Amino acid sequence: MSSFRNDIPPEFFQFQELLEGVLEKKYDTYSIIPNKQVGTGKVRFINLQYGLQSFDFDLTPSQDLEIPIKCITFTSLQFLYCLEGSCSHQFDDLDKVHTIEQFQTAVIHTEQGLVNRIFVKAGERLVLNILVVNKKEYFAKFDADSNKFERRIQDLLRKIGTRKRYYHSGGHSLKIAEQLKLLIGIEYANEISEMLSQRGRYYLVLARHIEKFCQEVGNNQNTSGLLKNELKEITITSDYIKTRPEDQHTIKTLCARSGLSPAKLQEGFKFMFNRTVSDFIRNVRLEQAEKLIRTTDLTISEVTYSVGLTSRSYFCKIFKKRYNYSPKEYKIKCLRYLKESTQE
Repeated sequence: MSSFRNDIPPEFFQFQELLEGVLEKKYDTYSIIPNKQVGTGKVRFINLQYGLQSFDFDLTPSQDLEIPIKCITFTSLQFLYCLEGSCSHQFDDLDKVHTIEQFQTAVIHTEQGLVNRIFVKAGERLVLNILVVNKKEYFAKFDADSNKFERRIQDLLRKIGTRKRYYHSGGHSLKIAEQLKLLIGIEYANEISEMLSQRGRYYLVLARHIEKFCQEVGNNQNTSGLLKNELKEITITSDYIKTRPEDQHTIKTLCARSGLSPAKLQEGFKFMFNRTVSDFIRNVRLEQAEKLIRTTDLTISEVTYSVGLTSRSYFCKIFKKRYNYSPKEYKIKCLRYLKESTQE
């Protein structure tokens, strides 16, 4: 028996048996690598805090796969998000099957003893995140002085906690997709980056879920006015900009590439990122520049041109506004930190 087995919910080992997989640990992240005869990919478990856990599924099963929720948790509130592919959910004592499409959310509440499961089709890749809130553990720490966010979670739970089973088929959210893309499939180099980046983004995903759910159950949905295929084009376009920040992107070229009108393009970026298209492009270039300054030996001028900017003075101005240091100061700071870390 592995020395770290006591750190993981016992239900997780049922899922390991289902996948006939190998269990691995890196820092406080646990992964199951399935047997090749069962499928390919990975299932990752992270205990974010007492009563709050995350399961990331990136699986392509070789045959139809049924995932019993009891392999994940008992008596909990579950926030699901499908980043790629699709799956379906069913309570065993009910005939109705709910489909969870790409970019769609779902909220499930189950009491112990109720059997429900997720179905994944053979040969189809599924990238799915499930945030599990254990009611007894997570809410035990709250008191009358809890902040507004915590009280909102409790109010939400009370609305559905009286039911033994509950399923809410949510709308599509590209805001959650944007955060999960930065989490799923990433291997962190050290514990510091994991703690600062990974955990913060999972909490942000949970906040997005709660905000969206409260809007939907209150019949106050935040609709963008875009169709599903138009929302998908927005995320494809944003990914394209991220992979080619050095290109001279314009509304005209992006519209031609996506097939969207200028109005639809701007509406989609504001809905997904709370930014105009030009703001988004500038932000992508700044993030790429920060990475180049931190990880390469390029000069500041070379970094400027590498991210598609032509004015070094303008680049220095917007970089300092974003990171509170000039590019040169930031590079010195990173080198000093690297040297201190190496000495340790």
